[in-house]
Amino acid sequence: MSTQLDQIAKKAKADPKVRFTSLAHLLTPEFLRETWRQMNRRGASGIDGETTKEFERDLDTRVQELCERLKRGAYRAPPVRRVEIPKGPGKVGTRPLGIPTVQDRLLQRAVARILEAVFEADFLECSYGFRPRRNPHDALRALAGLSSRRKWDIYSRRISEATLTTSSTKCCRRWSPIVLQTRSSCA
Repeated sequence: MSTQLDQIAKKAKADPKVRFTSLAHLLTPEFLRETWRQMNRRGASGIDGETTKEFERDLDTRVQELCERLKRGAYRAPPVRRVEIPKGPGKVGTRPLGIPTVQDRLLQRAVARILEAVFEADFLECSYGFRPRRNPHDALRALAGLSSRRKWDIYSRRISEATLTTSSTKCCRRWSPIVLQTRSSCA
């Protein structure tokens, strides 16, 4: 993580009431190149057909142009390529998948890094959903460590029921604006 992100994360952790008014200055060419190095570059190309290898050949110029468009307020995300993929083993049909362009994927990942630095401080240690370096298996291991074998069976049954009945999309749509208002002045 870059030094500036470390400072933001420390500030957010030290003062839960602090509001960040502007973080756009962090989207520099250096930050975008650092994000590029950390990014998964095996994804499919977006609607423009450009691959990650093609983007990388002219990385410095492309990153510089992107930063200039961001500063001018001229950046507009291109349309997302829509493909249908199989639902998975034992399931019938397909589901839609949106594939952004390589440049847009880079920018999305850079913004996500900034937002993670701000909001990670607000999560409890026992929270595992949609967080960096955490997954459902970690949550189950933590739960197993807290409970006896008999209680574990009850907990796992309840977790399965909750997983099947809870719609994470509805939850995210409901709580995202509330969370954004607590930490930023943009919502």
